Amino acid sequence: MTHEDDLPTESMTIRLLAFLVSMLLIFPAMGDSAELTPLSATSDLEKTLGKGSADEYSIAMVAGESVLIIVKQEGVDVVIDVTAPNSTLLDSVDSPTGRNGNEVVEIFATQSGLYRLRIYPIGTDEPVGKYRLTVTEKRSRERSSVILASRQKVRDEGTNWLAARSAELPSLDLLAEETKLPALDSLAERAQVVGLGEATHGSREFGDVRLALTKRLIQQHGFRIVALEVSAPGMRVVEPYVRGVSEKTPDVARVIESGWIGRRTRRELIGWLRNWNQAHPSDRVTLIGVDPQENWKSREIVAAFVQRAYSPQVVAQWNDTAKELNAADEQTAVFGDSGVNDKAAQFTAELLAKMTVDSPILRARFGDATYTQAWQAAKDLAEFSDFNSGENDPLAHSRDWYMAAEVLRTIEDATTSKKAVFWAHNAHIASTAARYDPAGTVLRNALGCKYVAVAITFGEGDFVAQVPNDLEDRLATNSLPMGEGDTIESLLAKVRRGPILASWTCGTQVPTVPVWLGKPQLMHWVGGLYKPGSLVSSAFRPFNLLHDFDAIIYLPHVSADESPTDRPLIPARKR
Repeated sequence: MTHEDDLPTESMTIRLLAFLVSMLLIFPAMGDSAELTPLSATSDLEKTLGKGSADEYSIAMVAGESVLIIVKQEGVDVVIDVTAPNSTLLDSVDSPTGRNGNEVVEIFATQSGLYRLRIYPIGTDEPVGKYRLTVTEKRSRERSSVILASRQKVRDEGTNWLAARSAELPSLDLLAEETKLPALDSLAERAQVVGLGEATHGSREFGDVRLALTKRLIQQHGFRIVALEVSAPGMRVVEPYVRGVSEKTPDVARVIESGWIGRRTRRELIGWLRNWNQAHPSDRVTLIGVDPQENWKSREIVAAFVQRAYSPQVVAQWNDTAKELNAADEQTAVFGDSGVNDKAAQFTAELLAKMTVDSPILRARFGDATYTQAWQAAKDLAEFSDFNSGENDPLAHSRDWYMAAEVLRTIEDATTSKKAVFWAHNAHIASTAARYDPAGTVLRNALGCKYVAVAITFGEGDFVAQVPNDLEDRLATNSLPMGEGDTIESLLAKVRRGPILASWTCGTQVPTVPVWLGKPQLMHWVGGLYKPGSLVSSAFRPFNLLHDFDAIIYLPHVSADESPTDRPLIPARKR
């Protein structure tokens, strides 16, 4: 509580102001233009950027002018903060180019004064590297106006192109039932695998739409495999319950109510599939997970099998490996340090290889069912170890590779319908490569146009995500306004009012489409981590819409999904 005698007197206030003024004269304000390197229309310079260092620049602009600046990275991944004359942070530029490639900064001045750029490494572990900053073009107000008008024209052409290939998305009940929806049904008829994406992991409507679409694909198009971007070992625990041949055990309940991403929808999907399978015992739907993470059950199975099948020396090696795997896998629930050391990775690979070679003997000793269960568990652990280690190993595969492989393996083993629905983030279902090969790329390469990728995005609304670098790994509800300017959502919002589905022919060629749609453009992208209060631009990534996807569903508004309060507190890993 503040007491009356704690308040400063008038003379004290005057002395305080005088002191502050004198300090400002001695120490110029942070970021004063005298401390910045000025840029001009002809600036072209090369700098070395050390660890923990930052370079700051300024460029004077009049309202209505614009500038295009290219920062070429050479061995260091940089972020570029752009600040307006009124000290408002306009953007933090970091495109998915890694440590080599161009970062593009474009500023259209809305006020006159000094615009500032701050260039710094993306992380504390970035190596020392170089960058080259080039002011490519500093444009007059007249030139800037012409450019903006030209861009609006090509965006309008893109809007018209999408409008001719779009339809209103019906309500969820009608979407799941027999309502005609040619744009979707034609995709389903040609597809063996349909990837259903989402722009965030924590928006309610994405789960609802995917569930309705999945019901439709099962009921009307004969899809009998549902693959989720969740734990593969966990879904094997749940599968007998989903098939309707067992009741809900504690382990089943543990899996169903685990994690926060998609828990509500997963619970509803499992309930619906169980009812379907009980009503159609000769035409069941298989539910699988495709991610070898959250592999506690696999570790239990392998531990028991190694104890029975191999020597005490192998058991001792396994025990050491299990400690490393447990420590790594625990962190996956909170996006922590899931790295696996080389020794553990080598042992899991060798164990899987040995079990494969020993298959005839092991099957004879323990039976097909026991061996198959143990082999699957060992495969989970070998895959998990592989993509969490060995960055420089030419034989190493990514998490996306293994997710795609699990989908294809399940299709191969299916005895009835070989048609699958694949739920994952838009970044995973995309069918062309960005910085890495998404699962969708692997599926497209294997299946051609029989793989169909359907992105799902939104205009504005809320989502749940984990707060990064939070000691308690808390979840927070975040809001995003409608993205303006050159975004895919800005086009979709103009196609028609309400939710829409737009689709196009597989392999649509760039020369046949509007210029704007033939290039990568920004689209909403929010992963499991999101810092509350981040710039709107941080929630976008470039996608080449017509190459990355075969269709897109646009929802004008989304709301935050269920935010579980039962998350375990997992401390940071100690090395």
